[in-house]
Amino acid sequence: MRYNPKGEDHRPTIEEYLEATGHQEEYESYKMSTYAWNPLEEDKKLRITKSSLGTFGWCPQQYYLEKFKGLRGEQRYYHDRGLNVHDMVEYFWDTFNKMDEALECIDNGDEFTAKQMLYDAVKMPTDKYAYGEEEQIAQWLDWQFERLKLTKGKGWYPAKVEANIHAMRYVEIDGVGIPIHMNGFIDTIFDTTEGGYALMELKTGKWKDNKVSNMRAEMAFYRMMLEHSNHHEYLPITHWGWEFPGGHIEGGEGNKIFYEEIKPRTMKSVENKLKKLVKAHVEMDFPPTPFLGRTKLKCEWCDYQEHCDFWNLTEEELDDLLEGIEWTKKE
Repeated sequence: MRYNPKGEDHRPTIEEYLEATGHQEEYESYKMSTYAWNPLEEDKKLRITKSSLGTFGWCPQQYYLEKFKGLRGEQRYYHDRGLNVHDMVEYFWDTFNKMDEALECIDNGDEFTAKQMLYDAVKMPTDKYAYGEEEQIAQWLDWQFERLKLTKGKGWYPAKVEANIHAMRYVEIDGVGIPIHMNGFIDTIFDTTEGGYALMELKTGKWKDNKVSNMRAEMAFYRMMLEHSNHHEYLPITHWGWEFPGGHIEGGEGNKIFYEEIKPRTMKSVENKLKKLVKAHVEMDFPPTPFLGRTKLKCEWCDYQEHCDFWNLTEEELDDLLEGIEWTKKE
């Protein structure tokens, strides 16, 4: 079930947003960009998002099938869950105006009333959510209450919620500058009150400790995007973090909130990944990468097996390549 406390049509399209806000240069760049860019299109540029970079890093063939062939995988339940929780968080930050009253209650020793003010600010649906969103929203509110006590309101409100960021830059490949357009939505940007800003990402899936490197890469992409954008008011980015208010679900390792200084090594790694993606477009080379290490296959849940070069090999060829690995070819 999809539920948006602001109403179904409150968020404009990217084109409408750019046009309405007068960001003409960004608007023209976005219109010129495409995921399916090839080097013969001199009047176009490559569009890159956090998601598209992640898909390419997972499997270039999957990226090619989605961006060039227009294939789409099955939309799973966790998509709606994520949208529902994000919409409620955005609604909270847009409408909550009782911080001073809540702080006064805390100072007077009445934390129950203060926390209830936060809970009363969310506009829950009449019908129950389908995927446990209530529990995640409650955990997120508890975290914000603890932040409120810790910060005493200083830097508690975000500087920006759902920041729609666009950046134009060049990536050098073999001595040639390739124009790209980066865009994405940053969940929240906070003033650290120490001369910098922090990026925070909200996730509604399960938490595993081995996700740290992937999360850092996502945040590094956002930081890079901001640094090449016209939104200098949110610079410098000195910290980043993430919240998994439902991190315990589906075998996860517990709810997680994480915050740290930015990692220069991760920034360099993401820049290299960006160059690999652009180079793949220049060479139009998107091979399948089915192996996860030497003994595991990452194709089990892939929706594109029937279209993939790897899975179009004969059964005998697959047996030779996958010797010692349990595998099932999707029908």
